[in-house]
Amino acid sequence: MAPSPAALTGCDLISQSQELIRMNRTLWIFTLVAVWLVEGIAEEDGFPTAKDVSRRLPVPTPVDAIPLEKLKTLAARDPGAEYDPNRFITPPMPIAIRQQHPVKPTYQEGVSYTFLVHSMKFAHMCRMGDGRIAMVATGWVEGITTETRACFITYSKDEGRTWSQPREFHRGLERPQPLSLGGQKLLLLPMDDDGFLSFSQDGGQTWSAKKPFPRLAGGRITYHKGSLLVEGNTVTGVFTAEGKPHGPVGWTAQSLIRRSRDGGRTWQEGIWLPPQWQTSEGAITRAADGALVVALRTAQPAGYPSYSDHWRRLTTARSMDEGQTWTDHQVHFKYGKVHSDLVRLRDGRLLLTYAARMGELDGRIYHGIEAVVSRDHGKTWDWDRRFVLFRWAMHQTTHSPCSLQLEDGRILTLFLYHYGARWGKTGVGGPGRTLGITSAVIWSVDPE
Repeated sequence: MAPSPAALTGCDLISQSQELIRMNRTLWIFTLVAVWLVEGIAEEDGFPTAKDVSRRLPVPTPVDAIPLEKLKTLAARDPGAEYDPNRFITPPMPIAIRQQHPVKPTYQEGVSYTFLVHSMKFAHMCRMGDGRIAMVATGWVEGITTETRACFITYSKDEGRTWSQPREFHRGLERPQPLSLGGQKLLLLPMDDDGFLSFSQDGGQTWSAKKPFPRLAGGRITYHKGSLLVEGNTVTGVFTAEGKPHGPVGWTAQSLIRRSRDGGRTWQEGIWLPPQWQTSEGAITRAADGALVVALRTAQPAGYPSYSDHWRRLTTARSMDEGQTWTDHQVHFKYGKVHSDLVRLRDGRLLLTYAARMGELDGRIYHGIEAVVSRDHGKTWDWDRRFVLFRWAMHQTTHSPCSLQLEDGRILTLFLYHYGARWGKTGVGGPGRTLGITSAVIWSVDPE
């Protein structure tokens, strides 16, 4: 223990004074050496040394207000600006959300962040009975040129602001989509592949043995991508299957509504949607007036390129008799809008989120994620006032949006876009490999 000032003797004080003199002399010598080194270097290079003759002026300058301890948890401290490997999302940051208007667009400030998972793809979420949001997605976990993926689950208990550390439950290229069946019961079903079914009774802590998703008679595979409708123990979704070419562009897909009455265990009910629609995958929801509303991926018009599904567009329709007949059938856009997601908001409005692989802003092409509202149960859509949630210039494969209404009325939207750089012979993840990026944006359908 150090002695108190009162206990110091005269010899002690003399000793401390001598030590301070030695320290000051050392600092003075160090300063002289540093100056000599700098001047020596300058003289050796043959360049003069500049002098600072500034005068202090009362000029205002911004003052950083984020406390250091908080900044340590937000900023990347790695020399390469990489975040800690245990961090799951970037710090939330402001993002401008544009809303179209017949006269002049308006903007709101949303919040956005990106998931720090290598080539994260196919994120989908649902709200569980305890209020938490569960998200399932995939990430590239091993391999350089061969894509080895893990399926993982993560949770948010603060309305999408933060997420728990992901927990892997499956290794493979499947893309399972989670559905909440009430309480802690979850269902996994295939998204955009043949996939598997699995069930959890404890909020995703454990899962039942994986079972193949039921095929149609004769072994035909049905594919699904988009939001599904859960009503008690009944699950309804839009699926697609390949058939014979039909229509002016030789369309081979046809949409099918499949329904399970036992919480997704069996899928014995189905009805084909009109083949002349030339549609495939899609989303479904229940409007406040009782109608089933669908939003479907649709063939491009005749004369447009067909080598890529980026040319596809959107169809919406309504049914008041559980899909037997349909009204209000509309085809939206001419090209470039895919991957729809439908949500019924608490006030009864419908929200349609979709990917604009070839969108248009002020006469310029862009790639991004958009959303639009219906105020009449899906009969019409407020296209003149649609929202532009995100823009990405590098790659036009924006896709897989998924939206959920938060407790405060705002919307949490997840979406996927790609990093793709083909100049040169090699790249991250292998030659010419395209990597997925998944981000989130929190925004409002009723900005102030």
